[in-house]
Amino acid sequence: MRAVLFLSAALFATPAIAQNAQYNLRDTTAVTNVTVGSAQDVGATAVASGNVVSAVTEDTTTTHTNSQHNDGDTAAEANATVWHADGTVAITSAAVANGATAEVTNSTVDINSEQLAHGDASAVTRFTGGNAADAATSASASGNVGAVSAQNSEVRLIANQESTGSISAATEADHCCVSGQAVSGAIASANNLTVGGETSTILTDTRQTATGANVSARVDLYAGYSTDASGNATANANSVTIDNQWGYVNARIDQRATANVDASSYVTLGGDFLGFASSGAYGVGNQAIVSNVGSDTVMDVTQDNAGDISANAATAGEGGVMALASSAAYGNSVSGSLCAYCDTNVPSLQASADQTNSGDVRATATVNTPRAATVGATATAIGNAATYQVRGPGH
Repeated sequence: MRAVLFLSAALFATPAIAQNAQYNLRDTTAVTNVTVGSAQDVGATAVASGNVVSAVTEDTTTTHTNSQHNDGDTAAEANATVWHADGTVAITSAAVANGATAEVTNSTVDINSEQLAHGDASAVTRFTGGNAADAATSASASGNVGAVSAQNSEVRLIANQESTGSISAATEADHCCVSGQAVSGAIASANNLTVGGETSTILTDTRQTATGANVSARVDLYAGYSTDASGNATANANSVTIDNQWGYVNARIDQRATANVDASSYVTLGGDFLGFASSGAYGVGNQAIVSNVGSDTVMDVTQDNAGDISANAATAGEGGVMALASSAAYGNSVSGSLCAYCDTNVPSLQASADQTNSGDVRATATVNTPRAATVGATATAIGNAATYQVRGPGH
């Protein structure tokens, strides 16, 4: 059983068929530990995955069939202590139960993909630091991830993603002094599908279900001193993003979630911040985003969220130029946009959405500083949100 499948369909003179079947029964774990006294730049990464597949198609007609089933837990952990770095420090961890990517160029492709993630996925990044010019820490965890990129092609995609485990991503960073920017991020997603196209026809039918106990993303960033400091946490049960340019799009999306979703970001400055200190948190049960430029677009979305959704952002510091905190929590979110400029045919957007939310939705934003030139805080909590935008010539 292959861990990675790489197919270049251009090697085939006749239409090709690629079949990938992966079944992982056991846990996968990656741990990275780094301790540094003094260095110029420091980087450390931990990546763990149950199943991974990648397909490349060029100048042909192809059918891809993908089946990925992961029953084990997936865990990535990156631990680093760096007392002095003249340059940049970058520490990251990533855990993906099932991952699939496809790159399509000048081709016609049928893709039928099923991803079943039945174990937990967790990514943790822990950092302790002294002095650094710039520092970045991040953690990302996912049950199922699918990504398709198309250029000058026609893609017909049927995708099914099912996640039944808990998903968690956490970043903890403790800095003494960062002369430039200190940045921390955490992303947790039970199911995620992205499709990007240019001069391509995109036809998709996607079903996502997230029934694990929880999906959580957490950032805890502290710096005794930093010019700029920012922390961002993003968590979602189900997410589909389709972004095309100059090609017809027809997207059917069915999303159902019962997992509790939590995104929390805390940024604390022990002293002053010469630039900005900001914290952001975004949590959503089901999210569907479809955008296109210059061509007809059709979207039919059904969303049912039964999990509780929370987003919490807090910023604290002695004083500085700008102190910000922003949080947003949604049970269901749909966004459709069409830019119709430079097209004499005046393409249309046809959108339909059916949203049901039965979970609690809560957002909090807190700023605590004795003095700052600019202070901004916003918290948004919405059960169901649908936004559609069409910009035509002259707009």
